[in-house]
Amino acid sequence: MKSLLRTFVSVAILLGVWQLVYIVGIVPEKYFPSVLSLLAAFWQMLMSGELAKGELMTFSRAALGLSAASLLGVTLAILADLYPVFGRGFRYISDVLQPIPPAAVVPMAVFSLGLGIKLYAFVIILVTVWPAYMNGVAALSSVSPVQLAAGRSLGCSRLELLRHIKLPAAMPEIFTGIRYAATIALIAVIVSEMLAGRDGLGFMIFKKAFANRTPEVFALMFVVAINGVALNALVNGLRWLVTGWHIRMMERTE
Repeated sequence: MKSLLRTFVSVAILLGVWQLVYIVGIVPEKYFPSVLSLLAAFWQMLMSGELAKGELMTFSRAALGLSAASLLGVTLAILADLYPVFGRGFRYISDVLQPIPPAAVVPMAVFSLGLGIKLYAFVIILVTVWPAYMNGVAALSSVSPVQLAAGRSLGCSRLELLRHIKLPAAMPEIFTGIRYAATIALIAVIVSEMLAGRDGLGFMIFKKAFANRTPEVFALMFVVAINGVALNALVNGLRWLVTGWHIRMMERTE
């Protein structure tokens, strides 16, 4: 509840500053519309059904891509922990692929994968998998040696140590990586829709920007920001379900 209230307060402050800049006239009205113009543009797109369709496409792509990338990233981190040879070899691959931005991937992916779900899945997973993987590797390798020694003294195998000790201890940090990946997933979707899409919020922003419909463009930018907040809320909810014990323990120590 407090988090939701802070979000509303932050949005209210942002809109207030926005309106103040508009009133002062620092930027020409043609390129910086008032808050009322943004709300009117938002309402018009909502009533026409255009916004709902674009929102559904963008959010579903981001959520599904984030889920697939997070699952793949955690799986790769587990393999790197179980098999150090794999971890050392895959580290060089991650060092090469991790810095690639979404915009650099889309043009060639269009030629090889075409326009459609395969393109979005490839781009999103390629640029989103790394936070979960990197945080997973770091978290699994930093589990307390005392905990591992206790597990071995009880006769736990490597897989049992991973399941009962390492993964529970690493999950809070893994979810930190997934929260960061949520932002990257949304950016990847918007960029892909702008460069090679036929629908979605990114395509709408691109189309309306070239039509010089400034209020609609800024309204859509706010909608994208809300999508980021929603994705983070979903990740936080899942984090609470999986690692609620850790959150409660941290609250007691504060």
